Amino acid sequence: MRRIAFLSTLIMFFCITGITAQTDLSAKVGKGIRLQTDDNLFTLKLTTRIQTRWEFNNTLGSSYTDKDGVYHSSPETTFENKAFVKRARIKFDGTFLNENLMYKIEYDVAGGYVRDALVKYKMNNFEIWFGQGKLPGNRERIVSSANLQMADRSVFNKYYTLDRDAGLQIHHKFKLGKALVYDRWAVSSGSGITDNDFAPGISLTGKLEVLPLGEFKSKGHYKSGDLSREETPKVAFACYANFNKDAYKDRGQVGSNIGGEADLLNIGGDFLLKYRGYSLMLEAGTRSVTDDDNEFVYDNSGSIVDAYYTGYGANIQTGYVFKNNWEFSGRYAFTKPNEVKYHKEITDYTFAISKYIIGHNFKVQGDVTYRDMPTNQNELITRIQMEFQF
Repeated sequence: MRRIAFLSTLIMFFCITGITAQTDLSAKVGKGIRLQTDDNLFTLKLTTRIQTRWEFNNTLGSSYTDKDGVYHSSPETTFENKAFVKRARIKFDGTFLNENLMYKIEYDVAGGYVRDALVKYKMNNFEIWFGQGKLPGNRERIVSSANLQMADRSVFNKYYTLDRDAGLQIHHKFKLGKALVYDRWAVSSGSGITDNDFAPGISLTGKLEVLPLGEFKSKGHYKSGDLSREETPKVAFACYANFNKDAYKDRGQVGSNIGGEADLLNIGGDFLLKYRGYSLMLEAGTRSVTDDDNEFVYDNSGSIVDAYYTGYGANIQTGYVFKNNWEFSGRYAFTKPNEVKYHKEITDYTFAISKYIIGHNFKVQGDVTYRDMPTNQNELITRIQMEFQF
């Protein structure tokens, strides 16, 4: 019902706009459909994207000791596969009354919920955001899933990202000689955007990013791979911190409600290099519980039944885009949780091939991951994916 209501509202909106205003209409692959009133008081850009995937999982025969200390020996290899729509999105954004007042809405058709709903006001080098959107956290998450150089984000991102939240953000940038500096701040609910509930706490986030050699082409510091083939080396450094007071999900803004409350501290940083088709990205982060007595969740008898996801992880990925727009890339990523009885230790080794037909707007990607898990059977994961954006 939520999906039908959203799409019906969108269709009626376009019909009403077309009837009541004189507009200019244009369309372009990757840029969507753009509508602008003759008086320039309103603009709207509608974009859509589809990401379809076929995934093959091989659970490998191996010997291991599980989280309870029980030894297992499994010589058999099992196989399963799944073809599905990984992502299907509708996004529209634009300006209202003047070019400094902006809005953005992104709807997840596959999931059936709103991901972004933001109003932004730009004033000189400041932007004020109010609503629901991505927090200024790790680079891999801020990069849109449409602009990745592999089929999906890393296992590091899965367990340590801040993801999205609702609240107030302030984005600011300034120059220091040739260098460009971004500082971003957020005060948000700390509950995330799905399965959110009233909570007594609040989330505080800060991020500092420096581009010492100037801007990347086409906002390339938040796009994976060097499709723009930077003519001179471009570098970005960033660090961030998030304090989520009285979080009730095991990973803060994301994860499951585990029936407790704890103060979580996320700290992380990253590095990006791009030059003539070559790209290198490194990121690392950690999560800890600052009130140590609350790291575990207990039942009525006083027994531990769950634990917040604390620990550390990292992701290193690199790739090269050839002039024919084929790219070969590789990734090493891991997570080492503190409480391995409740959370899996995982190390991924990934090799990927991408063919960019119309940049990130139309591409075919495939990757193979060897997943090493000390307390579970290892896995071999193969993914084939197509991304289309209009």
